[in-house]
Amino acid sequence: MKIKRIDKFDQVTNFLNNNFSSPTHWHEWNKIVSKYFNTDFFYWGYLKKSELIGVCPIHKTQNGILNNLYSGQFHFIPYGGWIFKEKIKFDVKKIPLKFNQAFNSFVLPTVGEYNATYKQSDNEFSTLIIDLEKSEDEIWMSDVNSKRRNMIRKAKKNGLSVIINNKSIDNFYSFYNRANSKNKLESLPVDFFRELNDNKYNINVNYLWAMKGNDIFGITVVVNDKNYALYWLGIGVENTLNLGQGELLQWEAIKISKMNGCRYYDLCYIEKERLPNIYEFKKGFSNTEINVPLINKKTFSYKIINKISKWF
Repeated sequence: MKIKRIDKFDQVTNFLNNNFSSPTHWHEWNKIVSKYFNTDFFYWGYLKKSELIGVCPIHKTQNGILNNLYSGQFHFIPYGGWIFKEKIKFDVKKIPLKFNQAFNSFVLPTVGEYNATYKQSDNEFSTLIIDLEKSEDEIWMSDVNSKRRNMIRKAKKNGLSVIINNKSIDNFYSFYNRANSKNKLESLPVDFFRELNDNKYNINVNYLWAMKGNDIFGITVVVNDKNYALYWLGIGVENTLNLGQGELLQWEAIKISKMNGCRYYDLCYIEKERLPNIYEFKKGFSNTEINVPLINKKTFSYKIINKISKWF
């Protein structure tokens, strides 16, 4: 087994087309991130003899002499790490770092189809997923709890409905940027969304709008490829009553992900202690909690150089 750098993306595209995949692993998304955040983007390929059996997207940034390598959780890419075509227990010690490099990755949730487990991880985060092979009725009764079902009924009773993709990126961005400013969060540039929206060959971006008449009550953005759907962004609208719009948006996101042929819908991270209210909301849509390993590796020389640089 060996790991090599891959800069020609056709080979990776072919691999992802023929194996269980994730929207965050396609080059379309990663190339846009690389453009706007000035990274060196490439893949690591995991080879058995000459056969490619695994891929991992990598973004490299430079800080003086030091290089930082990221896979997932880099400027709103939720997941990175390895996708394998066969069961592999990956040894983090095999990550091919140079003397001045460090690696950080929130890897994909440990669903069996990705075929990856890790011998070492610094921490275990979690997410909640829904198996979309279940029928819609089964998901409604077994995954969505009674409180969330009641809120969905409340939303419909109050005249809310969900529309998909019928508004401009500029319209979306005005709500997205205003919500981030209020919460003191960084916003991606509007052209990032425009370009992501235009690259729909392998990735599908759905903008779901909770509406009452002409009034907007909330927005949810879901990204999927052929196998996996992610709840990527949720945007509340100021000065609106809670009529169940958040629950209605999630339910419609689940349904459209199922309609798009995905196997799983991922609610994308839970933090029980730090964000208990969001955890309780998401927990109302899934009983299946899955580990998300965090992988860190730094060479000894990287640590020394980094420590010395702080003195100057």
